[in-house]
Amino acid sequence: MTELFEQQRFNTEANRVYRMPVGFFDAMRNNPTQLFATAYKFTRHHVDNQVPRLKGLMDYYVAKNQIKQWPGSPNPKNAHNRIASAFARYITNIRVGYFLGNDIQFKVAAREDQDKATAATLADLIDNYNRTADEVYIDEMIKKDLSIMGRAYDLVYANAGTNTLNLAKVDPTTAFVVYDDSIKGQPLFALRYYQTGVLDEHLVEQYEIYTDDKIYRFHSEGGLPNSNTPTNAAVFDGEEYHFFGRVPLTEYRNNEERMGDWEPELDHLDALDKTVSTMANFQEDFNSAALVATGQFANKTEPVYARDEHGNKKIGKDGKPVVLVPAHPVINAKDNIFWLKPAIVEKGLGAEKEIVMPSLKYLTKQYDSTGWSTYTNFLINEIHKYTNTPNVNDKDFASNASGVAMSYKLWGSDQERKIQEALFKKSLMDRLACCINYWTIGSKLKGEVDDLLAMVTPNLDPNLPKNDDQTAQLIQTLKSTGLFSGQTLREKAEPITEVNAEAEQQRIDDEAKHEADVRSQEDAGDFGIGRVFANGQLPNQEQEDDEA
Repeated sequence: MTELFEQQRFNTEANRVYRMPVGFFDAMRNNPTQLFATAYKFTRHHVDNQVPRLKGLMDYYVAKNQIKQWPGSPNPKNAHNRIASAFARYITNIRVGYFLGNDIQFKVAAREDQDKATAATLADLIDNYNRTADEVYIDEMIKKDLSIMGRAYDLVYANAGTNTLNLAKVDPTTAFVVYDDSIKGQPLFALRYYQTGVLDEHLVEQYEIYTDDKIYRFHSEGGLPNSNTPTNAAVFDGEEYHFFGRVPLTEYRNNEERMGDWEPELDHLDALDKTVSTMANFQEDFNSAALVATGQFANKTEPVYARDEHGNKKIGKDGKPVVLVPAHPVINAKDNIFWLKPAIVEKGLGAEKEIVMPSLKYLTKQYDSTGWSTYTNFLINEIHKYTNTPNVNDKDFASNASGVAMSYKLWGSDQERKIQEALFKKSLMDRLACCINYWTIGSKLKGEVDDLLAMVTPNLDPNLPKNDDQTAQLIQTLKSTGLFSGQTLREKAEPITEVNAEAEQQRIDDEAKHEADVRSQEDAGDFGIGRVFANGQLPNQEQEDDEA
């Protein structure tokens, strides 16, 4: 990074969406050798053109920014601080928390009365799957990849030797999906490649190709794709049916361009790193600045004279002792006080002389600290503005701001979130389609996959700072109108009670049943004082009669 980038940062092929004709794919889909040869062409392109961008963006997330390659001052004696900010990490963590701080709620609703039993079964299957597959954490990691790299992948699979479904997040640097050339762009196949071995020894590259009905497995010796020739040396390990009805490796997109949340602002991030590093270098250079003295130091060493074999000073032609090492000032950098005296200098060839008064000062480069602060704050505000990330350090960003004021602060974020939410839901439904198809084939569900999928609605509620009092007042207002159901009010109260609406309804039903049972027992005189009036026996008298 000698200067800021003058041209585009990444290769034009770095974010290309892979496509191929359906007919071309259909002609080879059942021929593993031909399928792998074509898939490897995409793998080669992925390694050479796309992985560098993905890894470069991840570097910014872990604060290995471009500033680390900045040469700095050409003077080796100057400070060479290279300070990378963690701004990218801050933005991503804010985005992930805002988007998925509240767990995704999968609502399953039957359209007809006869579908209620099916809907209940489907809801149980989804809940159990999400719990056992650690869906909450995986979704957060998917959103993290989306924020950093603009794309993410997950894989639905069955645990080895069982019919229990599981879920895994797949590293975008090791996987991709190839789509058909239609307007809708349906997945044709996906490829996941990864390396196995013992540290850097016995390296083997593993390849898994997923179509809509099979998994093809290959391997090649030698490690990463750029260190061998798999099309000639790859070994076909076998194929198996997966029963998902579609490609089980699903791609998620952060936006239509597959760009990360802060990727367009990399130049501003670089500029911020450079200005902070420059200031740090200035401060360090100032601490070791050169000391300039005018006049003469009062404390000096004794000169070293030339001496003869008897130890006497040699006399020069001018009649003065010959000096080998002139006297020089005694200077200790740790001293806080220096003794100076005026210097007498001759002016020209005449006898006129001038007295120079002593002084001490540091020779430093002047720096506009006010201008530096203004420029730094400008960069920070630009990054916040163009990434639609609220600046909580802004003096106008009050912690006690009203809901309306907070909404305006988050207005830009909400515009992006709406697009990201639509894309995220689309991929979630693709994931569920795999699961539902598997469950129907395994006879855990009955019905058409599309009809069953239409019953499911994933709800994503943004995670905003809580204002419980305001929410409670709103619920009271909505209830007083009589226009809203108890279900709606219970859903509105979930952020306060931390109990979902269905569980709250179950609690209400249980309490109502208990109270009804108590009233029924009281009416029948089945316990307490009611039994005395009903049969004339005290509570403990009945026990005594039984014992007798």
